[in-house]
Amino acid sequence: MIYFDNASSTKPLKEVIDIFCVENEKNYANPSSINSFGMENNAKISRIKADILKIFNLNNDYEVIITSGATESNNIAILGYARKNKNKGNHLITSKIEHESVLNCFKQLETEGFEVTYLDVDKEGHIKYDELEKAIKKETILVALMSSNNEVGSTLDLKKSQEIIAKFPKCAFYSDVAQAVCKVNLNYSLLDFFGFSFHKIHGLKGIGLLVKKKKINLDKVVYGGNQENGLRSGTINYPSFVSSFIALKTNMIDINKNFKYVKGLNEFLRKELGNTDEIEINTSKIDNPYILSISLKTKSSSVVVEALSNKGIYVNSVSACNSKNDEPSHVLLAMGKDKFVARNVIRISFSHFNTIEECKKIKEELILILESIRG
Repeated sequence: MIYFDNASSTKPLKEVIDIFCVENEKNYANPSSINSFGMENNAKISRIKADILKIFNLNNDYEVIITSGATESNNIAILGYARKNKNKGNHLITSKIEHESVLNCFKQLETEGFEVTYLDVDKEGHIKYDELEKAIKKETILVALMSSNNEVGSTLDLKKSQEIIAKFPKCAFYSDVAQAVCKVNLNYSLLDFFGFSFHKIHGLKGIGLLVKKKKINLDKVVYGGNQENGLRSGTINYPSFVSSFIALKTNMIDINKNFKYVKGLNEFLRKELGNTDEIEINTSKIDNPYILSISLKTKSSSVVVEALSNKGIYVNSVSACNSKNDEPSHVLLAMGKDKFVARNVIRISFSHFNTIEECKKIKEELILILESIRG
């Protein structure tokens, strides 16, 4: 098996799985219980949360909220902040290339009376910072921009964005960092809050984080027993959190080494595939080497993805959340691509477990498949 769909989900580290099994077997108490068994688990959660802030180089002005993943983190953050702070203003800003879990939050908020500006991007998938500067105003209370795009890997200039937003004290800065954590170096202190999923970084599915400044006030989105400072009710997924923390810790230590290694894989494959007339490279600049987006100029990407799967090579078309739809990529359309190119996308996404031999194999098989199918 050759796996190049790491932007959708990654293989958990063996250590993560081992710890998960032990914690489920031995430390199964509910961390919200007031007996000593549960309180021990709760204390461990608190210690790990403190360690997470250290990993992100954040001080005690921030807090960690455990969620089920980036989608829930995005919803709690965006819906919660807009609704809680509507008395300060009703204008919000995001971009046209955000993940659906962000875009659909803003569409919902528009039905609640908020005004939303959707920023354009250039042909490389970067927002236009002069447009951000023009769009932001005294009524703006929230800017939400992803740190690294999940389809093409274009990465946000956090410092430039924060400098613009900081001129407006009522305005908070949120980022979906799901494709950036443990992959590209970020200064997380430039953000007021951010969210991600552990399964993107070799942790487990169904567990994620919302990290925020304590002064950022949010309305509840989930109601129940008031766990996680009242922001995310429900029993904490203790074993998944404790075990997946190891993936965050390990991969943050190795972030520079892994970046360099994966960049080499990306550069090799984009050079090899760029020489093929049938293929258009969508990722024109390597901001985040973990993602390489290509499009087929005359053939169906779904047919090619299936043919590769039959050979034990796994890639995807656009985002995993949208891959079963036949709609063109909203990201590529925003980048100025035509509908055929935007529909017939193949996303190759790497991890540091991939090899140059696997890159050679996918290139070889992809060319053979393209030569064998009709346009």
